[in-house]
Amino acid sequence: MTMAGQDRGRLRKVRLYGVLLVLFGVMMFPFYTMFSSTLKPESGLFASPATLVPTEPTIQSYLAVWGQTDVLLWIANSFLISGGTVVLTLLLAIPAAYSCARNDFVGKRTFLLAVLVGQMFAPVVLIVGLFDVVTGFGLFNSYLAVIIPAAAFTLPFNVWMLYGYFGTIPVSLEESARIDGASQLQILTKIVLPLTKPALVASITYTFLYAWNRLLFVLTFLTDAGKYNVPRGVFSMVGALQTDWRMMLTVSVIGIVPLLILFAFLEEYIVAGMTSGAVKD
Repeated sequence: MTMAGQDRGRLRKVRLYGVLLVLFGVMMFPFYTMFSSTLKPESGLFASPATLVPTEPTIQSYLAVWGQTDVLLWIANSFLISGGTVVLTLLLAIPAAYSCARNDFVGKRTFLLAVLVGQMFAPVVLIVGLFDVVTGFGLFNSYLAVIIPAAAFTLPFNVWMLYGYFGTIPVSLEESARIDGASQLQILTKIVLPLTKPALVASITYTFLYAWNRLLFVLTFLTDAGKYNVPRGVFSMVGALQTDWRMMLTVSVIGIVPLLILFAFLEEYIVAGMTSGAVKD
């Protein structure tokens, strides 16, 4: 490669990293301001002019939040709601996606498109109808009142993603197992699903994050404060006359930590699952 070609290559990399750095800064700026605000004293939160770096950093809010809020209960409820949503979603999405990937039946394309339509509606548009259904089935103020709607809204994405991934697994593997006497359930659980690990992890992560951040369903269907998740717990801290913004931000930061840990451990599988099927051989 000539000297001019090497210079163009370096310039291209500088531009690329510059753009990535700007995008990273834009995306992380809200999180940084949230975190830095939790380290400021109460008097410095709304000081003018505003400062990006705390001049007198303190962890007072992190020490006080455990005694003044139910943050641990909210996190536990978030895990319960998110975990329940993941289980219910996968129990429905895996059979639906696998059946569509392995069978040609009348109305298959219509079914898949009908599933996709569910992804096009914002939950707030359907919340009145959902409230009638939830109260009609006696689920109001129960975890299922949040888990079932959350699973319904994540189902289209999961069905389509798993459908695409199942289609990449050679049918010959299943035929060999069938010749050896394996049942259909054994083929699915012992051969197909282990090979679908990246897509399953991506599905689990997407569904978990969706359910973890749900405020609307908890706000509408749960009135028992003992069942609040993190977003609803933060919302409950908004007072009619006064709001402790620093404590709200502190709970929000703590509520993000489990998600960061989850993403850090599963990042490789999430990327593999999201990009599977993007390139055709």
